[in-house]
Amino acid sequence: MRFTAFGWLLCCSATVCAAPLVVETEPNTPEQQREMFHLPPGFEIQLVASNPDIGQPMNLAFDAAGRLWVTHSVEYPYPVDGPGVQPREERFAGLGSPPARDRVTVLSGIGADGKPTSITHFATGLNIPIGVTPLSLAPSSTLSAQRSTTAIAFTIPNITRFTDTDGDGLSDQQQPLYGPFGNLDTHGMTNSFTRWIDGWIYACHGFRNTSTVQGADSQQMTLNSGNTFRFRADGSHIEQCTW
Repeated sequence: MRFTAFGWLLCCSATVCAAPLVVETEPNTPEQQREMFHLPPGFEIQLVASNPDIGQPMNLAFDAAGRLWVTHSVEYPYPVDGPGVQPREERFAGLGSPPARDRVTVLSGIGADGKPTSITHFATGLNIPIGVTPLSLAPSSTLSAQRSTTAIAFTIPNITRFTDTDGDGLSDQQQPLYGPFGNLDTHGMTNSFTRWIDGWIYACHGFRNTSTVQGADSQQMTLNSGNTFRFRADGSHIEQCTW
């Protein structure tokens, strides 16, 4: 009886060891996932964008023209190893030294069915972009009939100003405004950019990171873990709001 029980345990152990740690299942399609939401009476959920047009969405913002701006990442929370990325024990994105593949994408002409008429990758080659805020359309200095588009977004390790100067919908100028920001923990970095009526852009600084940054006025600010701060869109000044 004792040997029978022992043999049974061995069989069970072998079966458990052979079983995969994660059961492989086919992912739901975006439409299948949409149908799985439980909504209150009278509410409707629409599919606006999905892979391959966007990866893992991070932050959203609307501009004055009603366009939806989305920051998204391919392998969040793993950054591509590159300039300004702090050393870490966890792995980096991709194998070897791949280029950064994250984006800021603009969805235009969203209709009653939730579908945009155009999807434009405004800024590419980014490294876990999170916070984003589009700025007002401004007359282009080089094109009289067109207008340039500008947005400010965080991509490791800086808050950067992206500008489309020729009106093709793609940024062709990048200007780091503030940085480098700490990115040891990529779950909590610089995010939630909010333009306010006082002319400032307000933002959150993620937990487990320490950042010492300054504006063009050379006034340094050190943020430790979770805080809020605000900055000028021209890169002139940045200051802490909460501790």
